[in-house]
Amino acid sequence: MPLCHLSTFSMALSIEGRHEAGQRQLRSQRLSFGFRAIFWRSGSDSYSVEGMNDPIQEITAGDGTTIPLYWYPATGTGTVLLLLPALGIQAKLYRRLAEQLCDRGHSVAVMEQRGHGNSALRPSYSCQFSLDDLLEFDIPAALDWLELQSPGCKIVLGGHSLGGHLSTIYAGRAPSRLAGVLHLACAFPHYLDYPGKERLLLRFLCTVMPLFKLAPGYYPGGLMGFGSRESIGMMMQWRQWCLSGSFDYDGHTNIAVAGAFTGSVLAIAFEQDNFATQAAIERALSPLSGANVSRVSLGAEEQGEYLGHVNWARSPEGTSACIAQWLAGLSTGSH
Repeated sequence: MPLCHLSTFSMALSIEGRHEAGQRQLRSQRLSFGFRAIFWRSGSDSYSVEGMNDPIQEITAGDGTTIPLYWYPATGTGTVLLLLPALGIQAKLYRRLAEQLCDRGHSVAVMEQRGHGNSALRPSYSCQFSLDDLLEFDIPAALDWLELQSPGCKIVLGGHSLGGHLSTIYAGRAPSRLAGVLHLACAFPHYLDYPGKERLLLRFLCTVMPLFKLAPGYYPGGLMGFGSRESIGMMMQWRQWCLSGSFDYDGHTNIAVAGAFTGSVLAIAFEQDNFATQAAIERALSPLSGANVSRVSLGAEEQGEYLGHVNWARSPEGTSACIAQWLAGLSTGSH
């Protein structure tokens, strides 16, 4: 082939390659935007809270991993809250909620999830962790530390979305350690509990999830528009929840011991939350059948424009007032 023809052929291949790469990027962006439109209706993909100090304590979990805790100690002997973030969310999102509860007399610790924020871990082929690590190492270590900081105080374990599921499981394992359990926008991810488009997207997510074990070795939440960079081991366990509708995974049976926790539970839902149908909320609460469950739904009257699955935490005045009233009742024994 003449040199000029080779040059023309190479240029055509280059242009075609760039075109295909651009189309792949566009398809990826459309997929990501599609997930975000359904699951994160907040008006912004950034949930950082600026202008506040980071009161971080570092504790050592049972496997030697360093776990950052955002610690907001209050004066007095109010109920203490250990708060667990949602999937893919950094602990700093909950600063305002923690400070408002602290101002109302309740100490709050927000536990950084492995792989996020100030955690030194980042998921990869060589850095894997699972729900078991959070349940067996991180949460017990955080509770041990809180009991030393606030001797004699009642302790509540709570969480946002995934954090609420972990709280439910741990409450069934160690009910005597906790005075209460808090759910914030906590709905189980079983795909059959969601309608049309949401159901299809959850099924799609479950279908492609195993591919990420091969490459890139972690779950790319930024690409998918759901979650963040996550350990693929943990997300494969989440996938089992999504498909089965049961808390059990990886051969565990009755992992969320039904009826074991008999204390007080506050479950707060938010209007405009596409990731929380009533069926999914009730499934998340189902292991707490022996508890005294209070269900609250917050709307514009309590939260203004800050509603939805995540956006409520950016300005949580209505949420903090609701939680503080419940915590005060635990402190006085009225619940």
